[in-house]
Amino acid sequence: MKYSKVKAVIMFMAVGMSIFFSGCGDTKTAKNNSSEENAAAAGIYNGKVTLGATTWIGYAPLHLALEKGFFKDEGIDMDIRVIESAGDLKMAAKAGQIQGMAQTIDTEVMAKSSGLDINSVLPLCNSNGGDGIVAKKGYNTLADLKGKSIALDTTGGASLFWFNTMLDEQGLSMKDFDIKNMTAGDAGSAFVGGNVEAAVTWEPWLSKANATTFGKTLVSSKQYPGVIVDALAINSDFAKQYPKTIQGIIRAWLRAVQYAKDNPDDAIPIMAKSQNLTPEEFKAQLPNIEYFDKDMTNNYLLNGKMAEVAQKASDLWIKMKLTTNPIKGTDLVSDSYYKAAISNE
Repeated sequence: MKYSKVKAVIMFMAVGMSIFFSGCGDTKTAKNNSSEENAAAAGIYNGKVTLGATTWIGYAPLHLALEKGFFKDEGIDMDIRVIESAGDLKMAAKAGQIQGMAQTIDTEVMAKSSGLDINSVLPLCNSNGGDGIVAKKGYNTLADLKGKSIALDTTGGASLFWFNTMLDEQGLSMKDFDIKNMTAGDAGSAFVGGNVEAAVTWEPWLSKANATTFGKTLVSSKQYPGVIVDALAINSDFAKQYPKTIQGIIRAWLRAVQYAKDNPDDAIPIMAKSQNLTPEEFKAQLPNIEYFDKDMTNNYLLNGKMAEVAQKASDLWIKMKLTTNPIKGTDLVSDSYYKAAISNE
């Protein structure tokens, strides 16, 4: 009888303790949920934000911002995933594996036209001579190349967009040339090998072409600022739900660009490592691009030039039947996040 009473007391205490700790757990969970709900209500994302980007020196300040803790200072748990294929980037975005991606504006236009709901919120870098048309020394203008073989990637992308921008200005079309479809890298290789009269390509093939006895850079992207521009595109629903997080990403980028200017000895090794380059190799490539700082962004994004480029890209892709769904440049490009970001600095 005594044993039964003791046993009953023990069981009663166990049940009480179970209820107590269970209640504590529920309280903790409730607090966490409440914290997340409050953050979401404030437009802040509490989870890990993942951006996808190819290996390209134009995106190096993103890695610098991560390494120096600039994203962390904005309350952002950031991850930058290197994804080399534009197609894979788009698939990762559609699957929700990444919240944003860095690509050229013309490529983002294609992605949005295909149904990927994104907003381009920030220009990242401008090609400042990193892209070009190389030709044999006997040719001095694009018109001189009429009827001649030109290696060019005709599947879309920056080379095709830029080439057609130049053609439109000069009253020419792709039908005026003997176009050989190949990637930009293969185009440069074909020219250096003497297999075509000209090629639309990028570094290091421009330098390699200039090093031959027969080749030169006919025209470079330095003469067409603002046409070949990489930008940051964010999932539209994510951006709408967490605008403060997008603003933080923008401020972290601007801070990284300024830091690289002010502290090159510290910044360049970090950025070079992110691109698998030595600091010397990285510095040698830097003159070919321009990172968008605050002044450049004000001039390009806020003045509507970025949306104009997106509109031209959409018009071209429709004309070339590379896309079937036209989009408005202003539907892709959004300046509201940038405006809010710099107003809250």
